[in-house]
Amino acid sequence: MQRRVLSISLILLAALFVITAALARSYHAREEGLVTEWYEQGKADLAAGKPATALEDFRNSLSYGPENQEVQLHLAEALLADGQFTEARSYLVNLWDRAPGTGEVNLDLARVSTRTGDLDQAVRYYHGAILGSWDDDPARQRRNARLELSELLLAHRRTEEAQSEVASFAAETSPNDGASLEENGRLFLRVGEPGKALAEFEAALKTNPLQSEWLMAAGRIAFEEGEFTKAENYFSRAERENHSEDVREPLELVRDVLANDPFLAGLSEEEQARRTWRDFQQGLDRLRECPPAAAANSPVNLPSNQPPSSLQLVDKEAQELRMRVNLSSLGKNPEVRNETMQIVFRIENATSQACGPATSRDQAMKLIEKRRERSNP
Repeated sequence: MQRRVLSISLILLAALFVITAALARSYHAREEGLVTEWYEQGKADLAAGKPATALEDFRNSLSYGPENQEVQLHLAEALLADGQFTEARSYLVNLWDRAPGTGEVNLDLARVSTRTGDLDQAVRYYHGAILGSWDDDPARQRRNARLELSELLLAHRRTEEAQSEVASFAAETSPNDGASLEENGRLFLRVGEPGKALAEFEAALKTNPLQSEWLMAAGRIAFEEGEFTKAENYFSRAERENHSEDVREPLELVRDVLANDPFLAGLSEEEQARRTWRDFQQGLDRLRECPPAAAANSPVNLPSNQPPSSLQLVDKEAQELRMRVNLSSLGKNPEVRNETMQIVFRIENATSQACGPATSRDQAMKLIEKRRERSNP
């Protein structure tokens, strides 16, 4: 009888144990479900731009799973989005102490440090994010972190450091990623390295040679750098893809430069002389058409004690030069060609200030002068 009672008791005890375990599993499963439910709701609210609501969601989630580090991280991000930097930093530092190599935690700490004005600490955390581990698409996450850092450095005029960051992610960019190569190019422009910017746009164009915006960007950079032959190539290709005035105007201007520049490499002395003579004649025409210059040729209009203007001086020099140069003399003497072009440049400078809007040809002369000065500092 006692054995039977003992057996029944053991059976009942086992049944109670099974029931208790099942209830515990059910309770924990319900808790885990609530952690996930509130967590997902918090992510949705944060994505919808409602950080205050997301805060409550994540706190509710943590009440059922207080050690969940993923929820803690998102709670910190909601606090950051809501401007509660001190509390956000507290959560993030705690997470960083547990896993200092986590890319996302370092990135969030960098953003907190940026918002609180600690630039040097922000830079350190950004580097932690760049070197840290990421679960999803680590290459893209690290590039984005470096981009953020570059923007921060540029905003604080730490240009040399920004140049280093841009060079780093440019070196890691796939030659097949045209969009990223374009982005590199625009950033190199912002950090003051147009040569490297042009190289990035040229690399991008290898992935898509017909992309008109990239062609225009490459053309503009080459144009500003005085590489007019290269600029004409890019502008003409862009014009074939996009027949707009925004493309035609710079194309016509650069063609004016190439057609009139006597200093272009590869020209014969005869062609240099022809271009110089033509530029000089056009300069004289510009003087004749300029109303102040016409007045300068009428002595009755000028008080005897008034000093000559720059326009009058250059007009006098041009008239004197006209008496002693011709196409033949220009072809024989490079020094005379240089002297003549210096007068042409002075005519353009004087008339552009006194004689109204410059024509495309006048703008071309300005660019030729600028290019000449750059090659002969």
